[in-house]
Amino acid sequence: MDSDTFLCALFGIPCCLMEIYISKTKYLSSTSSKTSSKDRRTFIFIWLFIICSLLFSIRCARLGYGSKIIDNKSFIYYLWILFNISLYLMGILLRKQSIEQLGKWFTTVIRIDENQQIIDFGWYEKMRHPSYAGILLYFLALALFLNNWLSLFIIMIPISLVFFYRIHIEEQELKKHFGIKYEEYRQKVPYIIIPKVF
Repeated sequence: MDSDTFLCALFGIPCCLMEIYISKTKYLSSTSSKTSSKDRRTFIFIWLFIICSLLFSIRCARLGYGSKIIDNKSFIYYLWILFNISLYLMGILLRKQSIEQLGKWFTTVIRIDENQQIIDFGWYEKMRHPSYAGILLYFLALALFLNNWLSLFIIMIPISLVFFYRIHIEEQELKKHFGIKYEEYRQKVPYIIIPKVF
C-alpha cells in the first residue's frame, strides 16, 4: 500500500466509524418520533455513493489512473499532508459542533418534529447546513490524501451531488413546516454550506 492510500485509509476509517455511530444513534432516536420520514431514501443513497466513490477512487489511484496532484518526493508533499490533516480536523469539528448545536433536533433522516424550532445561532447563524459542510470538508481532505486528480473528482462529484439533492429535499420540508419563518431565516442566512460564498 502506498503512502497516499495509507493516509486515506488511516483518516477514512475513523471517519466512517464516526458516521456509523452517528447514524446508529441518531437514526434510532429518530425512529421513535411520531412524525414520518421525508427522507426519500437519500440516507441510503448517501451511504451507497460514499462507499462506491471511495472504493472506486482508491482502486483507480492504486492502478495508476489519473495523475498525481503533488510529487510524493518533494518537500511540499509534507506541507500538503499537514494541509489535508487540518482540512480533515476542521470538517470533523464543524460536523460535531453542528450536531451539538441542533441538539435533540438532529437526526440522520429528514424528519421534522411538531415542536421543532429553527436553530439560528452558532454555525447556523453563518450557514444553513453546517453539518453537511463538515462532511464535505472531511471528504475533500480524504480525496486530497489520495493525491490523485481523478480520485479527487470520483469522490467529490458524486458525494457533493447526493448531498446537494438531500439539502434540496430538506429545504423543501423545512419550508413546508415553518412557512414564513423559514423564508425569513433563509433571507437572514443566505449561505447553504460556505459562509459568504455559497
